[in-house]
Amino acid sequence: MSLQITYPAFKRSNDRTEIFEQMHESQNWTSIEHDGWHLPAIDEPKEDCAKWMTKGCLDHKNHHGEFKGKVYIKTFQKSCYRASCQTCYKKWMARESNKATRRIETYEKLSKNPVKHIIVSPPAWLHHKPKKELAKMAYKILKEVKAVGGAIIFHPFRYYKTSKTWYYSPHFHVMGFGWVSKTEDIFNKNGWLVKNKGTRDSTFATFYYMLSHAGIKTRNHSLVWFGELSYRKLKVEKEPDSSKCPACNGQLHLVFHYGLFGYMPPPETDVELWTDPEGWRILDNDPFHKLPVRVVRNRNPRSGNYNNNGQGVGTDYSRWLGAEKTTSQNCEASSEFLICDGNEQDVKQ
Repeated sequence: MSLQITYPAFKRSNDRTEIFEQMHESQNWTSIEHDGWHLPAIDEPKEDCAKWMTKGCLDHKNHHGEFKGKVYIKTFQKSCYRASCQTCYKKWMARESNKATRRIETYEKLSKNPVKHIIVSPPAWLHHKPKKELAKMAYKILKEVKAVGGAIIFHPFRYYKTSKTWYYSPHFHVMGFGWVSKTEDIFNKNGWLVKNKGTRDSTFATFYYMLSHAGIKTRNHSLVWFGELSYRKLKVEKEPDSSKCPACNGQLHLVFHYGLFGYMPPPETDVELWTDPEGWRILDNDPFHKLPVRVVRNRNPRSGNYNNNGQGVGTDYSRWLGAEKTTSQNCEASSEFLICDGNEQDVKQ
């Protein structure tokens, strides 16, 4: 399904981004909590989060046609995909929004009905109830308004623009299908408020915005499918496997380039290319192989040549592991070269 973006939709998208940035910079974003629920992006990132890496397929003998004799190389940023990570939360939002959009669009094609944005809010006298009980009530309310299925996202907090703070006010955002009728009768009957926000310009953007301040709690899902869109009832075609080589369908591996001047770190941008195989190597998975580093070899002051020509550097494990300078700087030996906590290390003979 192609997405046509009009100027008003683009303007609203920008407005959402600005509002989100304001909410994220609020006074109590990282501190507000209720019954274990909190907002995204409050935890420190892991060591490798956002680190640029390279993956590829070096099986050039099985690459034919225009890719004959070439290797496939692609850069990427490592991510923990945790909603609570201050570095990776946007990647989590994007991945979950993409999966949710595919599921919504699949049902739209099958039902020939558009998705609607619905907000379901319990009355104040039920705010003390735990989320699990509120969710059960919300499902009953959605069934009463004739919502046949969709995705439901729990929001434990609301944002008060005047004071720029968050406060506890549980409610549910739904991207669902159905008539959504008799909302006034339900409010008069039990105090639950159901708002039908109608269709959205972009399903992906709506999910992305809703997840930006969704409730996060250990061992709880931020987004849940119900009704006709539950996993039991709706089967969605899997996304293409991005971990496969586009030429030979082989598994992509972590790779690095080690040329005349040693290890060359990947550029900190998205790159996808076919290139000559010289210098490209697979990054081993054994405990001695961390990120490769540049090896700085000593130059002989008399001859002007390097003491080691680079052939077989570090192959003698006992020599490298036994070196005093190596052990003092927490270096590790690799079958290719010396690894020293991500820093350059002189290799002495």
